[in-house]
Formats: sequence, C-alpha cells, structure tokens
Amino acid sequence: MTIKSENLLVCSTAGKIYAISKTDGSQIWKTELKGIHDGVGSLFVHDDKVYVGMNGYLVALNLINGTEIWRNSLSGMGYNEVSLAVARANSEGEGASHGTQSHIVVVASYGKVYGIKSESGDIVWKNKLKNGGYEMPSLIIDSPDKVLVGCGKLVYKIDIYDGKTIWQRKISNCLLGCSHVTMATHQSSLQNAFSYTGFCNNPIAQHSRKEKEKNKHEIAYGSSIM
Repeated sequence: MTIKSENLLVCSTAGKIYAISKTDGSQIWKTELKGIHDGVGSLFVHDDKVYVGMNGYLVALNLINGTEIWRNSLSGMGYNEVSLAVARANSEGEGASHGTQSHIVVVASYGKVYGIKSESGDIVWKNKLKNGGYEMPSLIIDSPDKVLVGCGKLVYKIDIYDGKTIWQRKISNCLLGCSHVTMATHQSSLQNAFSYTGFCNNPIAQHSRKEKEKNKHEIAYGSSIM
C-alpha cells in the first residue's frame, strides 16, 4: 500500500515500531529492532526518516516502508532511554556554514548529549554536560544552530554543529526532590500543543526509570507485605 508521509502516524510500544494510517488506522508497516530489547521508544520524524531512540541506541528508519537505514550504538551512553530532536537547517543554509550538509540529530541520555549526522549516523560531537550528573536530559531546539538542554538542575545552551557549551546555569540549589529539568519557551509550547508525549511535558523516561528501580528493589529485598 502506498501512502503519503503526511498521512502516517508512527508509534512505538513493546520494543517495536509501527506506522498506521491516520485516515482509517490500518497498519502500513511494522519493524522490530533486532538486538535492541524492549524499552521506551522516543520518536522523531524528519523528512523521509523516522529516528528512534531506545535502550542506548539511535536508529534511522525509512518513513515509507520502515526498513532500517542505519543505527548507532551511542558508545558511552549505556543502555537507557534516549531523548532526541532534529535540528532543521534554516533557509540561509546554516548547516553549510558549519561545514556540513547533513541535518544534526541531537540525542541525550543520562548526563550526555551527542550530535549525529542524519545521513550517515556518524557521531559529530559529544558533550558530557559538566556538573549535570546522570539525569535524563530534556531538549529544546532553540534555533537552527542552538539547542537548550536541561539536566541535573542545570540548563545549558549548546552549539548544534560543534557541541560546545555556550553557557550553563544552575537553576536550583535544592538538595531534595526530583532533579529532572523540564523547560518551555513560547515556540516550544506552540509545538508541544501538537505533541502530547514530548519528554519535557510528559517525561515518560523518568517513569520508566522509577519502574526499573522499583523492580530492582523488589528483586533484591522482596516485595513488602501489607
């Protein structure tokens, strides 16, 4: 079945990726990411690709048929949930001025942020988010060449094309409570009005992490009896 890309709804659950028709809900394709176990799948559709972040991997799929184009094991990020966003080149060719014709996929997981070439899947840069700890970072693409990152009670502004930190600011000195940072700008809030499962306004990775910690505790100490 041939279908226009704008009529596709891409979904992820139980470690598999699905594309269904927004018109009648019929399944167009289904892809199982072999070698990547079940996990919370973050999704981003850009041009002719679906980018999937799951269990420490970034995978690019063909939007029309679901075939895998490339994958990156994101060395150094471990096997955790991955948040991601794609920087769109502006009309003046921002990417070309930085020596690249490829869009940059920004991926983040537990205290680290990487820049990945959208065409090849190669890592362009790594940023370890100094003093950010090992929390799940949240991302906002602020402009074609800047990304805002929240992690461990700090906020960073990072150049998308070289990964350098432009500035960082600690927004809280509180010692207690969840240190996951959520963020919003006027533009990002307009975008989130059409995206109800974004990490910043619905941090599902944090819920998944708590469930994992709960399960580990029950395995180690046994379930409490009420």
